[in-house]
Amino acid sequence: MKNKNTIKTDADALRVADELAAMQPALALKKAELEAELQKVRDSFGPAVDELQAAYDADFKALEEYCRKPGVMARLCKPGKKAAETGKATFGLREGKPSLAILPDSTEAKIIERMQQEGKTEWLTASEPKLNKAAVLGAGLDEETLEELGLQVVRNSKLFVKPKDHK
Repeated sequence: MKNKNTIKTDADALRVADELAAMQPALALKKAELEAELQKVRDSFGPAVDELQAAYDADFKALEEYCRKPGVMARLCKPGKKAAETGKATFGLREGKPSLAILPDSTEAKIIERMQQEGKTEWLTASEPKLNKAAVLGAGLDEETLEELGLQVVRNSKLFVKPKDHK
């Protein structure tokens, strides 16, 4: 909508202010009518959408749990591939970035103390002794060494399912 009002004088400003005040109730009414119509559509389609979403979520969870079982993805994927395929979908577990976790029987304070005793201060922050997880990850330590320090590398994976494009 193009602005038809050009305000050049005080009188024009007063007139436009009056017009704006007069438009506010009409605008509020139209917004309320629009919201009421949208709510009718939501009420009409909402239950079917909720039901379909619940079924999708349950099936997604079941597939993810199955795919996480040892050896399943290796069986489902073609050699050299990280994703499995069906006639309609491509799916698999997408690996997240590696992160460092403290083992349950350890604490960050114990790890810092051990690193200081062993002279491995390059894995601690300079300002105050705090674990520099990025430095530890970047050091490329094997699982056994990390475990001795009270740490482990974890990767969170997430299931993806993509429909295939059929043209």
